[in-house]
Amino acid sequence: MRKVVLVTGASRFQRLDYVYLNAGIMPSPHLNLRALLSSLFSRKVIQVFSTAEGLLTQDDRVTAHGLQEVFVTNVFGHFVLVRELAPLLGRGDSPSRLIWTSSRSARRANFSLEDFQHSRGREPYSSSKYALDLLSVALNRNFNQRGLFSSVACPGTMLTNLTYGILPRFVWTLLMPIIWLLRFFANAFTLTPYNGAEALVWLFHQKPESLNPLTKYLSATTGFGRNYVTTEKMDLDEDTAEKFYRRLVELERRLRATLLSAD
Repeated sequence: MRKVVLVTGASRFQRLDYVYLNAGIMPSPHLNLRALLSSLFSRKVIQVFSTAEGLLTQDDRVTAHGLQEVFVTNVFGHFVLVRELAPLLGRGDSPSRLIWTSSRSARRANFSLEDFQHSRGREPYSSSKYALDLLSVALNRNFNQRGLFSSVACPGTMLTNLTYGILPRFVWTLLMPIIWLLRFFANAFTLTPYNGAEALVWLFHQKPESLNPLTKYLSATTGFGRNYVTTEKMDLDEDTAEKFYRRLVELERRLRATLLSAD
């Protein structure tokens, strides 16, 4: 029987079959009220509410090690974890799976290879989720042959305690009828964590060799509450993915060297 592993110490297991990776820090989000009101009467209302594009501004910070907080939390920390667990991945006769939680808000326009930590931009969350898409593609290119496969999922627009903390309660009261109405026109409004997990569970049951590494798997819900999985071709190229992967490897090498010298 296989073990489904969320986070564990490498010393506890001889191999890992599944590693689910999810972090979605969006520090100090602030609502752009003008963008909210204007989007209600625009053709982009569904897109804006599905991705929060333009609705939220975020204040990123720099960590004690000089890294951007959103990047290190959403991307780099997971990358280092995967590298640490590498000896346990792809061992034996059956493949190992990495399943990343990305987002519909991942936008190519918000990511720059020259500023992959997004220190000069205003959309660190979107940039970090696009970076995850690139990383997943690069991992497949480099490790499929040794039995390690990577997939990207998106839970859709969910309303959690964190989401409710962004806006005052009365604003959510005003928005909910609009959100429920939009649900009949767009499948991204999963609304609950249970619905949002649909793609994560679906991927668990698939043979990784049959999945397209350039595809994102999306949880979707109809206006009447039926859950299903849909797909989306990721807007990226494998060359950029490989370059990004190499820069992460170099960043890890430099950070480890810095920490060792400090000790």
